[in-house]
Amino acid sequence: MRHDVTWTAPQPYWNAGAGVAGRATLAQPQILRFANDEFMPELLSQLEQDPASLPRYTVQPETWRGPAGPSAVPPDRWLQREPKKLQGLRRLVQKRERAGTAVATVKPAASQAVLKLYQPAHMRHYLVCGALVCRNPGLPDRHVEPGRQKVSVVLRRLFPKAGQEQADPATWDEHAFLPHGKGGTWAPVGSALPVLPAEERLGTFPTHFVGDDGHARRLFVGSVPVGRREAYQGASRVAAAPQPGAAVTPEPVDPRLAIFRSEMLARWKAMAGQVMRQTTDPDPKKARPDFLFDTDSDPDHATFLQLVGFPNTMSAKGKSALNGARSSLQTSSWYLLLDLRDFLLTHIDANFLAARPAAGAKRDLYDALAGTSHTIGGFATETNADAKFDQTAYGSVRTDLIQALRDIEPFRDELDAATQSFVLPPSGQAKPAGWPDFLFLFADPWFGVLQPPQPAVFQVPAADYLSEKVQARIESLAALVAKALQEVGPAPAGLPEPGLATMTPADMREGWYVLRLVYERPDCQPFHDTVVSAPTVPFQMAGFFDPDAPARPIRIGLPLDISPAGLRKFDRNTVFMLSDMLCGQIDRMKGMTLADLVLSVLPWPFHKDLNVPEKGDCKDPGGNAIGMMCSLSIPIVTIAAILLLLIIVSLLDFVFRWMPYLIACFPVPGLKGKK
Repeated sequence: MRHDVTWTAPQPYWNAGAGVAGRATLAQPQILRFANDEFMPELLSQLEQDPASLPRYTVQPETWRGPAGPSAVPPDRWLQREPKKLQGLRRLVQKRERAGTAVATVKPAASQAVLKLYQPAHMRHYLVCGALVCRNPGLPDRHVEPGRQKVSVVLRRLFPKAGQEQADPATWDEHAFLPHGKGGTWAPVGSALPVLPAEERLGTFPTHFVGDDGHARRLFVGSVPVGRREAYQGASRVAAAPQPGAAVTPEPVDPRLAIFRSEMLARWKAMAGQVMRQTTDPDPKKARPDFLFDTDSDPDHATFLQLVGFPNTMSAKGKSALNGARSSLQTSSWYLLLDLRDFLLTHIDANFLAARPAAGAKRDLYDALAGTSHTIGGFATETNADAKFDQTAYGSVRTDLIQALRDIEPFRDELDAATQSFVLPPSGQAKPAGWPDFLFLFADPWFGVLQPPQPAVFQVPAADYLSEKVQARIESLAALVAKALQEVGPAPAGLPEPGLATMTPADMREGWYVLRLVYERPDCQPFHDTVVSAPTVPFQMAGFFDPDAPARPIRIGLPLDISPAGLRKFDRNTVFMLSDMLCGQIDRMKGMTLADLVLSVLPWPFHKDLNVPEKGDCKDPGGNAIGMMCSLSIPIVTIAAILLLLIIVSLLDFVFRWMPYLIACFPVPGLKGKK
């Protein structure tokens, strides 16, 4: 005999007094909201004590300014127990009392405000529940065989149709979540398949209770995964709907290309942004950083450039700043050369730098790198003597990227063993030991940024800053590397999987979601298909720092007695292990004060550069390198942390004006440090 099976709202919603609006809502699974961490004992106790009041837990829009109300029962209600023989009589009395009491109606989704679900960190927990019944008189519960049948929950994301972005989200198209690796993919469900084979299924569990009519009932409950909001929000999207019976295989992100973008291009572009001012003027000289023109006689850079033009001499301050910037950029450039060489020889071709490839995408990439030459070669004819490179210590300045990649290999061991940053020697001094014998900068504050040849198809907005256009030119290498990697073949096993940050999200706007309950019985096909419930009301998932989220109360206790007698009671039980190198870096900062940090970021005439020369590693009196084991007291650290926080917030309050929204202090009578 064939028995039709369907999903409905939980049985307590069936009564007219439950306030469910409309027959369509009666078939919807319901989302229950709990405002404490004891949500599971509270749910089970509610089903045991008074299941008819379950609709009071129905989720409603809320913010911390206007909560939806307290829990349906007092927090200690679930701890109470009574004899089962009295439960039937008590429920009969409750049923008669509810018969004359109006219950708040559950509004349809179309008339609700934005329904946003919050995370467990906000002290909110949500459960989706529904009843699986047979379409017979009385709607008896459907028996589920755990070994052959499965009940689960699927999460669907709603995407608008073309031109319907402003329509009701309930009318948008559903997409199923296909988990793979660290990320995932949203694929359109279509009308042929109720559930995709590779779609993520969330677990459920059955709960049993006795209704007011005395019949035993079963309720299937699943947790709403609001805590995984970032994974769902950052997943990509495929446009093609799957064919019936076929699994969707998301297109993977090539880990080699992700490594090239994050380890090479990102550092190259960061150096370009470091040495260029933001300007729309196409002249690269106009993009030189401000410190090159900062003179004590005329601090107004714009007026200075307009009236005098580019100077032939620099002030001592500008010359020192230029030398310091070049030292830092040269250190980064050498290590970038080494990493770029390893990438090309490992993932493109082991003989890539030996000779120009014969043809194909590899040759196109080689030509682009060979054409990446630096205008730094003009140092010999530069009219500004202060901007030239000193040839006393470094007689060789590489201008060709391919040649620099070939010449960096002999200095691998020296670069790996370096413990301090490189410093360009003053005029007349020898090259410091332990560093390569040639100079090559991917970006220089005076001569400009190393750029690949401009591609044939290269379009950037005209209003972009010059530094952004230069970075777009650098980014064009990624397309050549991608084609070369396709020519090489699939990525070898063992490479790290690309992180979520390298994947393009389906939509940067807040996502709308629905949940569906699924009853699968593969042994019964093709006679009995999978039964999928109606969708829940559409909802959004709140982020961790959502401004509307209810705040979980957090109290950090600071030491009460901060007198010398009181502070000596705290044990220094927290230990930091410092290596000899880290110890040396921390030792450099001991002579620095907060005033020095503030002056270093102030404009002229208050600006003062930081002076923290290298001191090397920590050593004992015998000259041996040593590390440190620093023991400190965490309760006393909290005092320093709150004082530093108040100082920084007070300083930045001049800019952001955020103090009224940050802190509020209330008097606590009787709270004394010395009692």
